[in-house]
Amino acid sequence: MAKGDANHTPAMRQFHRFKKQHPDCVLFFRMGDFYEMFHDDAKLAHKVLGVTLTQRTKGIPMAGVPYHAVENYLRRMIQAGYRVAVCDQVEDPAQAKGVVKRDVTRVITPGTLTDESLLDEGRENPLAAVMFHADDRASLAWVELSTGSFSLTTLHADELTDELARVAPSELLYCETADGQTPQRVQRLADATGCALAARPAWQFRQDEAVQMLCKQFRVAELAGFGLQADDPALGAASAAVHYLFETQKTAAGHDQARLAHLQPPRRFCRSDHLVIDQTTLRSLEVAQTIRSAGTEGSLLGVLQDCKTAMGKRTLRQWLFYPLCDRQAIETRQRVVAALVEDGRFVRDLRDTLNDVQDIERIMGRLAVGRAAPRDLVALGRSAKQAQRLADLLADRPAVHSYHHRIKKAAATLQDFAQQIDAACIESPPNHLREGGLIKDGYDRQLDEYRHLQRDSHSWLARYQKQLIDQTGVTSLKIGYNKVFGYYIGLTAANKNRAPDDWTRKQTLKNAERFITPQLKEFEGNVLSAEHRAVSREQVLFARLCDTAQQYLQELRTFARVVAEMDVLACFARRAARYHYVQPTMVDEPVLHIEAGRHPVLDELLGDQFVPNDVALGSKVQSPEPEVAQSDSAGATLDIGPGTSDSQATLALITGPNMSGKSTYIRQTALIVLLAHTGSFVPAAQATIGLCDRIFTRVGASDELHAGRSTFMVEMTETANICHHVTPASLVILDEIGRGTSTLDGLSLAWAITEFLAHKRCRTLFATHYHELTGLSEQHENVANLNVTVREWGDQIVFLHRIVPGATDRSYGIHVAKIAGLPDAVVQRATKLLGQLEVSHQAPTGARPLADSPANTGQLPLFTEYLPHPAINELRHMDLNSLTPLQAFDLLRKLREHIDNNSG
Repeated sequence: MAKGDANHTPAMRQFHRFKKQHPDCVLFFRMGDFYEMFHDDAKLAHKVLGVTLTQRTKGIPMAGVPYHAVENYLRRMIQAGYRVAVCDQVEDPAQAKGVVKRDVTRVITPGTLTDESLLDEGRENPLAAVMFHADDRASLAWVELSTGSFSLTTLHADELTDELARVAPSELLYCETADGQTPQRVQRLADATGCALAARPAWQFRQDEAVQMLCKQFRVAELAGFGLQADDPALGAASAAVHYLFETQKTAAGHDQARLAHLQPPRRFCRSDHLVIDQTTLRSLEVAQTIRSAGTEGSLLGVLQDCKTAMGKRTLRQWLFYPLCDRQAIETRQRVVAALVEDGRFVRDLRDTLNDVQDIERIMGRLAVGRAAPRDLVALGRSAKQAQRLADLLADRPAVHSYHHRIKKAAATLQDFAQQIDAACIESPPNHLREGGLIKDGYDRQLDEYRHLQRDSHSWLARYQKQLIDQTGVTSLKIGYNKVFGYYIGLTAANKNRAPDDWTRKQTLKNAERFITPQLKEFEGNVLSAEHRAVSREQVLFARLCDTAQQYLQELRTFARVVAEMDVLACFARRAARYHYVQPTMVDEPVLHIEAGRHPVLDELLGDQFVPNDVALGSKVQSPEPEVAQSDSAGATLDIGPGTSDSQATLALITGPNMSGKSTYIRQTALIVLLAHTGSFVPAAQATIGLCDRIFTRVGASDELHAGRSTFMVEMTETANICHHVTPASLVILDEIGRGTSTLDGLSLAWAITEFLAHKRCRTLFATHYHELTGLSEQHENVANLNVTVREWGDQIVFLHRIVPGATDRSYGIHVAKIAGLPDAVVQRATKLLGQLEVSHQAPTGARPLADSPANTGQLPLFTEYLPHPAINELRHMDLNSLTPLQAFDLLRKLREHIDNNSG
């Protein structure tokens, strides 16, 4: 039977109509106290949600979830990667004539979530849209429905993946194709970022439609006031995102533009305003999640996260992903952190105030799309009360003057809003308004009348029951109520004949009879009507208060941003004070000088056991004394090589054993630079950091077999990206380049890459086991050698984790293998083989730079095996065991002559 067959019930015909409108969604269809799913949707719900699969009439598969617990099921369905259309009853079933009217009130997708239970408070949930242009450029727009933030940019197509990694969208919109297939370049973006995809009609990306749509949304005649031109290529992507929001946030009232009043005008994102951190660097430095567990715990974000508010938590993540490149802006944040470090009491008072501020941004988002709950409204009013308290706290403090100026005017206005909410709402509101209970007594006269009738019902019933007992003489008579029959007079079976003639029998039970009287029927109508009217009246008052809240949108937004930023700055200050961070000196010159630097994550985990180390790259710049004095454990300032006493080196080669701390050293340096660009203090005794434009990393081994790329291919691709985009203002972190291929190929590549980066004069730290590379310090004045100190006792070694000048010619790999627990037989055999292999190779001697060098003329290769030689040939054919001492001496003399004659 076809799904549209007229033999279906009216409700099922409704279901099929809405399912046809939303074929790519799981349809949650409200029927009474349940949301039901049918056909394939029911089978999917059984699989994903674990709900019972049953059958409706005519064998239709059916599964349902309780309406009061639907949010939990929605979250699980969205997390599984599905889109959901919620079809609600839009009229009271008790008043419906025929089938209850229903409509799809919202379409829930990964990128359009607003409900608190569906979101992670510590991270944004952007919806992004992308469109490609013919000139190898691409436009990107991303919007956060739950907070209203909106950004757009146009960039080179090669930069798109890295920028999407920072945006981290939950859903990506793209222009649909004629064949309905997802373009490969779009699929690659989804694979790289893990976001869901949604195709959109091509007309939504057109320039004229984009201008018209955005002008309509923001109620302007042109976009120039937002710094956007009508021919801006990114407007198409922005338009597609706004179209999608309207389609998914529909209500029974239709597309009401005012529902997205919280959406901010699109802000043009300029990549050069921020330190660029690509996808590889985010992963390698474990900025937001660890490589091993893919969780926040153990990441930089995980150890820094100490914010009091949800808005602060999201802002901290944003600052780590988008560090500043403007020195003045960085120093402005530093001054606030410094002032907070010096005033611990101020920080405590500040955090106490922030602790009472709820997630204003997302509450405003739910208000704008019509899904705010009573608790949201009360939380907003309670938070608004703190605006004046925060303004008073920031007053007369020069370091936070700009924040006080921003909030001072808003605080006075929000005080009035807070008083309105406080006058109307109780302190502990319900989750929903299905049964009322939000509005205070005395706030609304009409509501008070309905409530008085409800409350007076108990005393009326008591009086009426006594009257009936006196009339009938039946002392066991009771007046009761149930939802099916309403109010009734109950008599036992023995007393049923004593009921007056004007009583109407309503129900007969085994041992009782139930009656109704005209007076009781009238009372029932009044009481039930009063309950319904009271709830309806509260819903009207709640809607008015929500409208009132939206009138304070601008002040609430200003308050929210001040709260979020002060929360992060207080978080920075607390960490600086607790772990003895110092204020880094930011300079324009490409230098990097860190004394007693520490890894911000391991520093917390290991405490005093962590060994600090110095970094010195570039010319030394005179800097003021640090905010926190250098600790005794810091050691002497690092001098990284001959000819570099003034720290002219821009590239440092770090050699030493595995497990000795090379990778930690280079990672901590990158993290210190990243933190400094956010305005935070850094874990060091002193730091002078030249502004960077990018941080590049090539750390760790990984493959992408699903994309047909081996570990070595991934390594070379990431290194190629560095070589193509590095500038003298960049910081480059390399770990074991070339190890994914043969020794000779790997060494050759590592040598050439090192020379290339030395020529670029970018600040570079290169940890390697290719000891042959250490010879580059003799050929390039800006290359220096560092090594990790080791102490040996017999066949035992101890890692001191101290980075010192100079090179090392040993990797101690067999010692590390022994510590790791390899069987003694394996270790002994490896030791023996090592002794044999070391005789077979020698280090490069006098190798010239690969760049800008003449053709190789008789130069020894990087690795030189034994070459054919007369002395060697003669020695191989000699029976040494049969020689007399005199013959042996004569042979030795001849071999020496062969060597002398062939050494030229």
